[in-house]
Amino acid sequence: MPPVDTDTTVTTDRRSILRLGATLGTLGITGLAGCSSGDGGDGSDGGDTIQSDDDSTGTAESLPQGGTFTIGAQQGVQTMSPFRGFLADYLIAESMYDRLTRVDQNFEVHPNLAKDWETNDDYTVWTFTLVENATYSNMDGETVTAEDVKATYDFLTSEEFSGSASSLSGVDSVEVVDETTVEITLSEPDLNFTKRISETGGAFFIVPKSVLDDDPEQLQDTDYGSGPLKLTEWNQKNNIAFEAASDYHIDGVNGDPLPYFDKLEWEILSDNIQRANSLSDGSIDAVSRISPNVAGRVQEDSQLVKQTSGLQYPIVLNTTVEPLDNAKVRKAIKYALDREQILEAVSPEGVLGHHSGVTPVHTYYDEDFDVGDTFGTTANTEKAQQLLEEAGYGDGLEMQTFHYDDGVPAKEVIAQLFQQQMKQVGIEFEINRLTEETWLSEYWNTDGVWYITNYSTRVLGSTVPRLALRSEGPWNEANWSNDAYDEAFQRAQSATDEATKAEAMKECQKINHREGAWVGTFHPKIYGGYKNYVKNYDLYPTYIKDFISRCAVDK
Repeated sequence: MPPVDTDTTVTTDRRSILRLGATLGTLGITGLAGCSSGDGGDGSDGGDTIQSDDDSTGTAESLPQGGTFTIGAQQGVQTMSPFRGFLADYLIAESMYDRLTRVDQNFEVHPNLAKDWETNDDYTVWTFTLVENATYSNMDGETVTAEDVKATYDFLTSEEFSGSASSLSGVDSVEVVDETTVEITLSEPDLNFTKRISETGGAFFIVPKSVLDDDPEQLQDTDYGSGPLKLTEWNQKNNIAFEAASDYHIDGVNGDPLPYFDKLEWEILSDNIQRANSLSDGSIDAVSRISPNVAGRVQEDSQLVKQTSGLQYPIVLNTTVEPLDNAKVRKAIKYALDREQILEAVSPEGVLGHHSGVTPVHTYYDEDFDVGDTFGTTANTEKAQQLLEEAGYGDGLEMQTFHYDDGVPAKEVIAQLFQQQMKQVGIEFEINRLTEETWLSEYWNTDGVWYITNYSTRVLGSTVPRLALRSEGPWNEANWSNDAYDEAFQRAQSATDEATKAEAMKECQKINHREGAWVGTFHPKIYGGYKNYVKNYDLYPTYIKDFISRCAVDK
């Protein structure tokens, strides 16, 4: 492990932490806004309006056509490739490229490039029928075919591809039946496969076979997508411009192809106050990330909305770090944790969940299981000290340095409060701030270190439990293993009916909450804003999925 930079070690008192939390607001945990699909729901529980002077979501029968939609975004885009990138790159990919399926705000599945599908009795063979009129940008009217689907799968699972295609795990084969039919065979049943392949971070966007055969690097700077928007200008640090695809294969409510507007301008405004001011003065029509602590800068002709998210910032008790391999020490840490204090300092409007990896916005979240089960939501120092004594640490415990990164400002507050709360029961350690790049390249998922990690809202509630909490999960940062958990998750994974899967997922949550090395902190709300003339606007519970093509402007 690289040496600790003592200049970045932070120590402070609780008053300073709370003051820091108030200063940060939710700058590091706010999300990206989206627009409603017109055929989906109204988001998950917890959505509400901060400032509301007019109902600007519009109705399906009254959406205007044309105009330019201008969004103020926090981050520039590093690549046009749908297979690479982070955060803002995913959002741009969503505008240019399509998947076989898509989801709405409630994570319900809808057709996209696949107009329909069927499966066999045990959900291991899925047959998709493609639309016949989906065309690629910059490909002279070339249409999407089953050969492109297979070529995309072959590329994403080849040695040539260096990224993660987690949505394709468990796929044994992709076979072309005919020009518009493709058959996908799985190694085990998956009730939710059509939802899984819509996952933003899963990378299963469909691209032309000819481009992949010629040189996949062309995707880095050229739009070859079949999506609703076509790239016209790309300045990484300042702006990105799109025009509506004239022949997009999905129609809006009026029967004409989406999107409703003619052009999209993606303005890069890195400063949070600048984005709020730009929304107020009309320089932009919507903000794709906003903090509630600048809400006072937004004028009355604009709306700020918020939505409970599935973002999570767990503390990983890496079992390769002694004595975190001792279950009693891990439980003592959970007893000593005051999550209500963390919530108050970082995100008062957020919510607490289980120590389980399944978030309150997801389908399989066990609402009947008390979030304060076993450990409570505030500290029980007496119980924590008792367990430490039983583990042989009655005189206290000095741990190695605990790490956090600067990619999410909220992590600093969590780290400092965590340090102070553990000190109350005799567990002491220094904390070390890393850059996000250093954390990801040198510390994340590495033996011998422990830290705060973070996960974005996934489309499937089972994604994090599958990848990060199973013994063989590739993202198992804690190196935690539990036979009962693995068995329960396997039952969930192989289930061929929803009731069986839901029950097994509930069992997974209880086991991981009570026994696991995953310490949940909180789930923040995400915020977005828009002018009152923007119609069909809604928030998604995830900030890396943003169906802006379903918004309309009336100005």
